[in-house]
Amino acid sequence: MKTTVFFASLFLVIGLAACQSKDETSSGSNVTSSLKSTEITVNDTHVEGIACESQYEADLLSNSEKMLRYLANGYGKFNKYVHSKGGLRYQINHCPDVVIDTAEAGYPITIALNYGDSTVLKNGRVLSGKVEIVISGPKNTDGTIRSITYTNFSVDSVVINGSVSELFNGDNTSTKTISLTDELTFLYPDGTLYTRVGKRVNNWLEGLDTELDPEDDKIEITGDVSVTNSLGESYSKTIIEPLIRLGSCKYYVQGITQITMNSEVISSINYGNGDCDNEATITVAGVDSTIVLNSGMPKHSNSSNSGQHKKGKK
Repeated sequence: MKTTVFFASLFLVIGLAACQSKDETSSGSNVTSSLKSTEITVNDTHVEGIACESQYEADLLSNSEKMLRYLANGYGKFNKYVHSKGGLRYQINHCPDVVIDTAEAGYPITIALNYGDSTVLKNGRVLSGKVEIVISGPKNTDGTIRSITYTNFSVDSVVINGSVSELFNGDNTSTKTISLTDELTFLYPDGTLYTRVGKRVNNWLEGLDTELDPEDDKIEITGDVSVTNSLGESYSKTIIEPLIRLGSCKYYVQGITQITMNSEVISSINYGNGDCDNEATITVAGVDSTIVLNSGMPKHSNSSNSGQHKKGKK
């Protein structure tokens, strides 16, 4: 994905309003149900933000594999290029270690990223762990597959394991789509584990005529994901109106997602009308609330403290 986006975490700012009814028992049950639906939605969107942050890391350097290969063949190292490439993203002396297989000029090639136990971004987020990327063919070539494997890769102490597969289709001049399938786990510091299996299609609507300038990209995203967690919750999230992402904005600027649980729609999130801002609207039981993007880690109900992860190079 050729954008500068790294979607952030969410926090609920405006609480849901609860209407009183004559039947207090029913009212209490409805309020509890609405609060639970809100909790599930906000927590899921935080997981989504962590997933996007990790995806951005894979994109940032693997999209430059030709330059990395050239520098590795010529000089055996490319620290200056990595620092330049991530200059607006990483704090000074906090770029990941990069190893690229350059024994042959052909494909597939492997890029290994090691973030150690603390690679700090300019925005204060802390990354650790390892990412391995295998690329089957030249960038933006029809049929090329990029496989990404996360091994104890951590974003702000949320540990990611699993894999993503991306299939490129098109000529990168008039058409470009990337079809993604993924199976990832997200382990939170309190021991809560999310398992997500999803499929998405990213379709470029604008920006193909300026390959070196991602700022003018406009991407339409469709698809769905199935989620289970260690709290005993299972649900699915579907994009019911295509999400729109701009190369010049950190956040989705348009589109609607919907969460379904036990065959019932429990919530939706509306990302707006195309303007770049840090807000979205969550709707639960017919009531709208505003969520602010790029905020704190959620708290999970009824979660254990087992399975916490200790970071470090392995």
